[in-house]
Amino acid sequence: MRAARFRLLAGLVLIGLILFGQTLLGAATASRRLDPALRSPSGPVNVVVVMDFTPERFHTERLSAYGVFAGRDKTVNRVRLRMVSPENLQRLSGLVWVSSIEPAR
Repeated sequence: MRAARFRLLAGLVLIGLILFGQTLLGAATASRRLDPALRSPSGPVNVVVVMDFTPERFHTERLSAYGVFAGRDKTVNRVRLRMVSPENLQRLSGLVWVSSIEPAR
């Protein structure tokens, strides 16, 4: 009986990690991705989103939900976003596939 309960609990934990693990990890590590100059913006900001890989169309479309896509910044893995609200900036920093978010210069 104990083994069955343990397997059930282990299965539920595994399902929870599959469903919510990426979100929880993103929330826990969000402050590392955000440049200190962007920690408390008073309004919409222009940013450069850096990824450790070459983004696919999916990634570009997903980033466009957080601000206005403004092209690449020097290399293919650096994407410019304009008019990112403070709320969207926090949400953007929670994406685990984003390496860092820098202010656009």
